Amino acid sequence: MSAEELALALVAAITAELAALAAEDADAITRATAEKTAALAALQAAVADGARPPRDLLEQARDLNGEAVLRSRAKLLTVERRLAALRPTPMPAREALVYGRNGRWA
Repeated sequence: MSAEELALALVAAITAELAALAAEDADAITRATAEKTAALAALQAAVADGARPPRDLLEQARDLNGEAVLRSRAKLLTVERRLAALRPTPMPAREALVYGRNGRWA
């Protein structure tokens, strides 16, 4: 594959990741992230072998990936808030039970 085809595959993988984030589908997010990582590794190998990197597609991939990062962080904050709402409230410490002034039975 050419560097341009690999860059297109990277853009497609990041777009799929954004769609999976929007759908809140954990399996699709995992698949799309794996595809993105594989596409990026293949593109890096092609560029290391001397292929000319397609700047416009790489810039598009960078922008899409930035959006994916922001969306995933927003989802993480939402989940953390939901989990915090489900946590039980801490019980206040109870005072020791004392009988009478000196702590003995009256």
